[in-house]
Amino acid sequence: HHASQQFHTYRSSFEEGESTTTVAAVSDNDNSNGEQYEIHWARAPSTMVPLSQPPLLLLQSSTPIISRDACSLLSQYFDYRKNNDGADNTFHHCLDKSQMHMAEALLNNIHDVIDEVTNCPKHDGEVLVPNYVCYESTAIDKTLLRDPQRFGNTLLPDGLHVDTNNGKLFRHLTAILYLTDNQDGFSIEESYGTTDNGQSSSMMENAFIAGGGTSFPLAVPFNENNGVLQHQHNNLRDVAKRLLERDIYHTKGDINESPVSNGRTLEKAALDIFHRDNMNALSGISGRYNYRFGNMRYDGGRGVRVMPEAGKLIYFHNVDDNGMADPMSFHGGEELLITVLSTLQQHHGNSDKSPRMAAVNITKSILVFFKEIPLLSFRDRGREGFAEEAGKSRMWTKNMYY
Repeated sequence: HHASQQFHTYRSSFEEGESTTTVAAVSDNDNSNGEQYEIHWARAPSTMVPLSQPPLLLLQSSTPIISRDACSLLSQYFDYRKNNDGADNTFHHCLDKSQMHMAEALLNNIHDVIDEVTNCPKHDGEVLVPNYVCYESTAIDKTLLRDPQRFGNTLLPDGLHVDTNNGKLFRHLTAILYLTDNQDGFSIEESYGTTDNGQSSSMMENAFIAGGGTSFPLAVPFNENNGVLQHQHNNLRDVAKRLLERDIYHTKGDINESPVSNGRTLEKAALDIFHRDNMNALSGISGRYNYRFGNMRYDGGRGVRVMPEAGKLIYFHNVDDNGMADPMSFHGGEELLITVLSTLQQHHGNSDKSPRMAAVNITKSILVFFKEIPLLSFRDRGREGFAEEAGKSRMWTKNMYY
């Protein structure tokens, strides 16, 4: 570490009524001007809460594992890394060395928490730098809501996938850390500015913000009755199995554009659960809105959609008890969509419709960590050895949290 940088450890509140060890770095260089920065260390939650019934093992931390300030620091850190990989140094001023060190220390700490809650210690050969994905919001017109195919391609442009690295099955578990809060709902934004002739003006914008979830259309919610839509669920599982049997691990890899093709069927199932969660709002936005859930009766018993909460962690197993890619683990990340319902600009009490957009600027950021079965643990036993090790990991999750 830089000689002029000092680290101090002290106690600080993380959540109401609780405390955790915090690190602050004080640096007199790198443009920090002696400012004090503080972050919270990651902390293992009291438990991981099951979100789906077996065979899919999908769980979420009972509490955030890092603070919102820590989420913000990590977003800045990865934006900095992304923008400084090339010639663009726009973000150079955003982070000094002390903040870089803090972000890296926090990242190591997060790895330790994930290792603990999954019982999968990191090892040589495992990728330690997580995938950082940042979604910018997309403005859409109300007419798009009445076109399920176009809307589905906008909400889930990359379709769905399983995380076995295109069939390389050492990757058996995925953890996602959410760095932002994203919820479906209505937003009213008011912005203030000055017109071209110097008059003050304000603009009110009413918008519907949706998307941002992580969609698991084959999951059966943990608290649902096992008998709910079992026939429909079995059909969907068979569709997912057929994709994997054809070595297709991303639904966009199924180039058959027929609405009843395997890839389109799974994508539509993800669209179904989005509409299930937003049916009332969408019906209110568009009087002609009448989305139908395929040709099947649908009453919301299938599919899990995880909405981001800053600092919350989810993890899920990608392979089944036989060591094969789990068809139930097909999932996809939704884009953030904004439908502007009305924009009203006011100049000294006079109102008129303005085509300009107000500043609804929303992003979604996640970190994706992949855990792999150590090659040395099964190398001499081949696929059967891998299946045994993956099965042990699944059994640990079930015994610990289910």
